[in-house]
Amino acid sequence: MDTMEKIQEIMGISIFEVFEKMFYIFLEPSDVMCDDYNVEADILFDGPVSGSVRILFSLDIANAMIQNMLGLENDEITEQDTEDCLKEAVNMVCGNLFGKFDSTEVFNLSVPTFTRQPESLEVGATTHRMDFDSEDGKVGVIIALSH
Repeated sequence: MDTMEKIQEIMGISIFEVFEKMFYIFLEPSDVMCDDYNVEADILFDGPVSGSVRILFSLDIANAMIQNMLGLENDEITEQDTEDCLKEAVNMVCGNLFGKFDSTEVFNLSVPTFTRQPESLEVGATTHRMDFDSEDGKVGVIIALSH
C-alpha cells in the first residue's frame, strides 16, 4: 500500500471518529462530489510525509457542529464561533490521522486557517478528495501530498 492509499484509508476512520465523538454528527461516504461548500479549514503538515488537509463544510453542517459542541442556538452563532470550531475540527482530524498513521514519528502541524467561499476543489496526481453526507449537511476532504 502506498503512502496516499494509507492516508486515505486512515483519513476515513479519523473523520468518522472525530465527527461522531466531538460533534455528534454521523457522516456517510458520498459518491457525489459537492462543489457547493460555504467554508473551509485547512492545515499544513510536515514529517515523514508533508502536505495539507482541507476540510470543506456546508453552512448547515458547520452550524450543527457548533450547536452540538458549544450548545449554542443557531441565532447565537458568531463568525468567530464558526472559525474556531472548524479550525479545531481540522486540527483534531489531523491529530487523529497522524497518530494512527505512525505513532512513532513526529508530525508538525501548522496553525489551521479558515476561509469563506473555498476556491478550487480540483484534485491532481498527488491529491485525493473524499466527500461525505449527513442529515446535517455535507463535508469534503482534500488531502494533498507535497514531494
